[in-house]
Amino acid sequence: MVNAQFKPVAPDQRARDLAKEMAAIEKDVAGPERAGRLATLVRAAHHERQLNLAMHAATMCLEEDPDAPALLIEAYATDEDPEERLRTLGDLRDLARYVDRPDLVAFADRQLKAEAFDWVRAGEGHERRHRLRTVQSATSRVVADQIRDELMFLS
Repeated sequence: MVNAQFKPVAPDQRARDLAKEMAAIEKDVAGPERAGRLATLVRAAHHERQLNLAMHAATMCLEEDPDAPALLIEAYATDEDPEERLRTLGDLRDLARYVDRPDLVAFADRQLKAEAFDWVRAGEGHERRHRLRTVQSATSRVVADQIRDELMFLS
């Protein structure tokens, strides 16, 4: 007999758990507390690539957050690793596009470019080239080229 504690969680189970959590949150009273729970759910659903759930929860969160989009930004700003942070900011930018929030798209773009520039600038030689390739895959070739050109100008 397999001990349930050591049994791996199936991807379908994670999706079902997220859907159950969304159903429970939808029953709560609308307000800032629920918006905070929705923001956390948005990030978890996006991480699991449950994009429809993430978009629905994000829309609800933005409607209920008194300081919109502060709670969503906070939910996506949890990564410490610079590479993961760039990918997470890219996810936030994509989500903002999905839910038609140009202000959030602009914020994510600005933050993404600023953090990418600082991270690449901190590297030297080979490491800098690796970081530029990482920025290119997390954002676009245009952003990576702009950073490379700015760094060459500053040198």
